Amino acid sequence: MVQETAVCRRVKRQPARASTVLRGLALPFFWLYSYDSTMRSIVQTGDPVLRAIAKEIPLDQIGSSRIRSIIADMKLLLGKEEFGVAIAAPQVGESLRMFVVAGSAALKRKYSEKKREKGETEDYEKFEGHPTDDEAYINPILIKTSRGKKDKHEGCLSVRGKWGEVPRAEKATVRAYNERGEKFERGASGFLAHIFQHEMDHLDGILYIDKATSVYDDADKK
Repeated sequence: MVQETAVCRRVKRQPARASTVLRGLALPFFWLYSYDSTMRSIVQTGDPVLRAIAKEIPLDQIGSSRIRSIIADMKLLLGKEEFGVAIAAPQVGESLRMFVVAGSAALKRKYSEKKREKGETEDYEKFEGHPTDDEAYINPILIKTSRGKKDKHEGCLSVRGKWGEVPRAEKATVRAYNERGEKFERGASGFLAHIFQHEMDHLDGILYIDKATSVYDDADKK
Protein backbone atom coordinates (compact mmCIF):
# COMPACT_ATOMS: atom_id res chain seq x y z
CA MET A 1 0.00 0.00 0.00
CA VAL A 2 1.13 3.53 -0.57
CA GLN A 3 1.31 5.03 2.91
CA GLU A 4 -1.29 7.45 2.23
CA THR A 5 -0.64 4.12 0.63
CA ALA A 6 -0.50 0.49 1.57
CA VAL A 7 -1.28 -1.64 4.59
CA CYS A 8 0.07 -5.08 5.22
CA ARG A 9 -0.95 -8.05 7.30
CA ARG A 10 0.40 -11.55 7.66
CA VAL A 11 -1.66 -14.72 7.93
CA LYS A 12 -0.33 -17.51 10.10
CA ARG A 13 -1.54 -20.78 8.65
CA GLN A 14 -2.20 -23.86 10.72
CA PRO A 15 0.05 -26.90 10.07
CA ALA A 16 -1.20 -29.06 7.21
CA ARG A 17 -2.95 -32.32 8.07
CA ALA A 18 -1.34 -35.55 6.90
CA SER A 19 -4.23 -36.25 4.54
CA THR A 20 -3.82 -32.76 3.10
CA VAL A 21 -0.12 -33.28 2.35
CA LEU A 22 -0.81 -36.57 0.57
CA ARG A 23 -3.21 -34.88 -1.80
CA GLY A 24 -0.49 -32.54 -3.03
CA LEU A 25 -1.52 -30.54 -6.08
CA ALA A 26 -5.00 -32.04 -5.94
CA LEU A 27 -5.86 -29.79 -3.00
CA PRO A 28 -9.04 -27.78 -3.55
CA PHE A 29 -8.67 -24.02 -3.98
CA PHE A 30 -10.00 -23.14 -0.51
CA TRP A 31 -7.28 -25.28 1.15
CA LEU A 32 -4.53 -23.60 -0.84
CA TYR A 33 -5.63 -20.16 0.37
CA SER A 34 -7.06 -20.96 3.80
CA TYR A 35 -6.42 -18.42 6.54
CA ASP A 36 -7.53 -17.25 9.94
CA SER A 37 -8.21 -13.53 10.10
CA THR A 38 -7.93 -13.51 13.90
CA MET A 39 -4.22 -14.30 13.55
CA ARG A 40 -3.27 -11.50 11.15
CA SER A 41 -0.30 -9.24 11.78
CA ILE A 42 1.40 -6.64 9.61
CA VAL A 43 3.85 -8.10 7.09
CA GLN A 44 7.25 -6.40 7.17
CA THR A 45 10.23 -6.34 4.85
CA GLY A 46 12.05 -9.62 5.03
CA ASP A 47 8.89 -11.70 4.79
CA PRO A 48 9.04 -13.82 1.58
CA VAL A 49 5.38 -13.13 0.73
CA LEU A 50 6.30 -9.53 -0.10
CA ARG A 51 8.85 -10.70 -2.69
CA ALA A 52 6.78 -13.40 -4.37
CA ILE A 53 4.97 -12.99 -7.70
CA ALA A 54 1.33 -13.17 -6.63
CA LYS A 55 -0.94 -15.80 -8.21
CA GLU A 56 -4.00 -15.01 -10.31
CA ILE A 57 -7.34 -15.90 -8.80
CA PRO A 58 -9.36 -18.40 -10.91
CA LEU A 59 -12.34 -16.52 -12.34
CA ASP A 60 -14.81 -19.06 -10.99
CA GLN A 61 -13.49 -18.36 -7.48
CA ILE A 62 -13.88 -14.58 -7.47
CA GLY A 63 -17.32 -14.72 -5.88
CA SER A 64 -16.41 -17.50 -3.45
CA SER A 65 -16.89 -17.02 0.29
CA ARG A 66 -13.13 -17.39 0.74
CA ILE A 67 -12.24 -14.49 -1.59
CA ARG A 68 -15.10 -12.35 -0.26
CA SER A 69 -13.80 -12.90 3.26
CA ILE A 70 -10.26 -11.90 2.32
CA ILE A 71 -11.55 -8.73 0.65
CA ALA A 72 -13.69 -7.91 3.69
CA ASP A 73 -10.66 -8.30 5.96
CA MET A 74 -8.56 -6.10 3.67
CA LYS A 75 -11.18 -3.35 3.80
CA LEU A 76 -11.46 -3.63 7.56
CA LEU A 77 -7.69 -3.40 8.06
CA LEU A 78 -7.43 -0.52 5.61
CA GLY A 79 -10.06 1.44 7.50
CA LYS A 80 -8.10 1.14 10.74
CA GLU A 81 -4.88 2.61 9.36
CA GLU A 82 -4.32 6.34 9.70
CA PHE A 83 -2.24 6.56 6.53
CA GLY A 84 -3.81 3.68 4.62
CA VAL A 85 -5.21 4.50 1.19
CA ALA A 86 -4.84 1.09 -0.47
CA ILE A 87 -3.83 -2.47 0.37
CA ALA A 88 -2.60 -5.42 -1.68
CA ALA A 89 -3.33 -9.04 -0.84
CA PRO A 90 0.37 -9.95 -0.28
CA GLN A 91 0.41 -7.28 2.43
CA VAL A 92 -2.08 -9.35 4.42
CA GLY A 93 -0.13 -12.53 3.82
CA GLU A 94 -2.09 -13.73 0.77
CA SER A 95 -0.06 -14.17 -2.41
CA LEU A 96 -2.98 -13.33 -4.69
CA ARG A 97 -3.28 -10.75 -7.48
CA MET A 98 -5.71 -8.41 -5.81
CA PHE A 99 -5.75 -5.01 -4.13
CA VAL A 100 -8.29 -2.67 -2.57
CA VAL A 101 -8.36 1.13 -2.89
CA ALA A 102 -10.03 3.10 -0.11
CA GLY A 103 -13.11 5.08 -1.09
CA SER A 104 -13.04 8.87 -1.20
CA ALA A 105 -15.44 9.15 1.75
CA ALA A 106 -13.05 7.35 4.10
CA LEU A 107 -10.00 9.15 2.71
CA LYS A 108 -11.57 12.57 3.15
CA ARG A 109 -12.45 11.72 6.75
CA LYS A 110 -8.85 10.69 7.56
CA TYR A 111 -7.47 13.67 5.67
CA SER A 112 -9.79 16.11 7.46
CA GLU A 113 -8.77 14.80 10.87
CA LYS A 114 -5.08 15.30 10.10
CA LYS A 115 -5.68 18.79 8.68
CA ARG A 116 -7.73 19.86 11.71
CA GLU A 117 -5.01 18.63 14.06
CA LYS A 118 -2.51 20.84 12.23
CA GLY A 119 -4.91 23.77 11.90
CA GLU A 120 -4.66 23.63 8.11
CA THR A 121 -7.32 24.22 5.46
CA GLU A 122 -8.98 21.15 3.97
CA ASP A 123 -8.40 20.52 0.27
CA TYR A 124 -9.90 17.40 -1.34
CA GLU A 125 -8.53 17.93 -4.85
CA LYS A 126 -6.08 15.01 -4.54
CA PHE A 127 -9.00 12.58 -4.12
CA GLU A 128 -10.72 13.49 -7.39
CA GLY A 129 -11.41 10.38 -9.46
CA HIS A 130 -11.46 8.06 -6.47
CA PRO A 131 -14.41 5.67 -6.13
CA THR A 132 -16.82 6.75 -3.38
CA ASP A 133 -16.59 3.40 -1.61
CA ASP A 134 -13.71 0.96 -1.14
CA GLU A 135 -13.06 -0.78 -4.46
CA ALA A 136 -11.47 -4.18 -5.11
CA TYR A 137 -9.25 -4.84 -8.15
CA ILE A 138 -8.92 -8.57 -8.85
CA ASN A 139 -6.33 -9.92 -11.32
CA PRO A 140 -5.47 -6.32 -12.31
CA ILE A 141 -3.37 -5.45 -15.35
CA LEU A 142 -1.69 -2.08 -15.82
CA ILE A 143 -2.55 -1.52 -19.47
CA LYS A 144 -1.33 2.04 -19.96
CA THR A 145 0.85 4.66 -18.28
CA SER A 146 1.90 8.11 -19.40
CA ARG A 147 5.50 8.66 -20.49
CA GLY A 148 6.20 11.54 -18.18
CA LYS A 149 7.19 10.72 -14.60
CA LYS A 150 7.54 12.78 -11.46
CA ASP A 151 9.00 11.96 -8.06
CA LYS A 152 6.20 11.15 -5.63
CA HIS A 153 6.39 11.14 -1.84
CA GLU A 154 5.75 7.56 -0.82
CA GLY A 155 5.70 5.22 2.17
CA CYS A 156 4.44 1.76 3.05
CA LEU A 157 3.28 0.06 6.21
CA SER A 158 5.46 -2.88 5.18
CA VAL A 159 8.45 -0.56 5.59
CA ARG A 160 7.72 1.10 8.91
CA GLY A 161 9.31 4.38 9.86
CA LYS A 162 10.60 5.28 6.41
CA TRP A 163 9.56 7.43 3.45
CA GLY A 164 10.97 8.02 0.01
CA GLU A 165 10.75 9.70 -3.37
CA VAL A 166 9.71 7.41 -6.23
CA PRO A 167 9.42 8.26 -9.95
CA ARG A 168 5.81 7.52 -10.99
CA ALA A 169 3.82 8.11 -14.17
CA GLU A 170 1.26 10.91 -13.92
CA LYS A 171 -1.46 8.82 -15.57
CA ALA A 172 -2.31 5.11 -15.43
CA THR A 173 -5.08 2.80 -16.58
CA VAL A 174 -5.92 -0.52 -14.94
CA ARG A 175 -8.09 -3.37 -16.21
CA ALA A 176 -9.40 -5.75 -13.54
CA TYR A 177 -12.37 -7.73 -12.21
CA ASN A 178 -14.60 -6.44 -9.43
CA GLU A 179 -16.03 -8.45 -6.53
CA ARG A 180 -18.92 -9.64 -8.72
CA GLY A 181 -16.53 -11.04 -11.34
CA GLU A 182 -17.25 -8.23 -13.82
CA LYS A 183 -14.37 -6.89 -15.92
CA PHE A 184 -13.84 -3.12 -15.84
CA GLU A 185 -11.27 -0.45 -16.66
CA ARG A 186 -10.39 2.62 -14.65
CA GLY A 187 -8.16 5.43 -15.87
CA ALA A 188 -6.59 7.74 -13.32
CA SER A 189 -4.27 10.68 -12.96
CA GLY A 190 -2.43 12.17 -10.01
CA PHE A 191 -2.79 10.48 -6.65
CA LEU A 192 -4.94 7.55 -7.82
CA ALA A 193 -2.53 6.77 -10.67
CA HIS A 194 0.25 6.85 -8.09
CA ILE A 195 -1.65 4.31 -5.95
CA PHE A 196 -2.26 1.98 -8.90
CA GLN A 197 1.47 1.79 -9.65
CA HIS A 198 2.42 1.18 -6.02
CA GLU A 199 -0.13 -1.63 -5.61
CA MET A 200 0.77 -3.29 -8.91
CA ASP A 201 4.38 -3.36 -7.75
CA HIS A 202 3.29 -5.25 -4.62
CA LEU A 203 1.75 -7.97 -6.78
CA ASP A 204 5.08 -8.44 -8.55
CA GLY A 205 7.14 -8.65 -5.37
CA ILE A 206 8.44 -5.07 -5.61
CA LEU A 207 8.56 -2.54 -2.75
CA TYR A 208 8.79 1.21 -3.26
CA ILE A 209 12.27 1.25 -1.70
CA ASP A 210 13.48 -0.75 -4.72
CA LYS A 211 12.63 2.16 -7.01
CA ALA A 212 13.13 5.13 -4.69
CA THR A 213 15.62 7.81 -5.66
CA SER A 214 15.96 8.65 -1.96
CA VAL A 215 14.77 7.06 1.30
CA TYR A 216 14.72 8.76 4.70
CA ASP A 217 13.57 8.06 8.22
CA ASP A 218 10.23 9.19 9.57
CA ALA A 219 12.02 11.43 12.06
CA ASP A 220 13.73 13.25 9.18
CA LYS A 221 10.33 13.87 7.56
CA LYS A 222 9.12 15.57 10.72
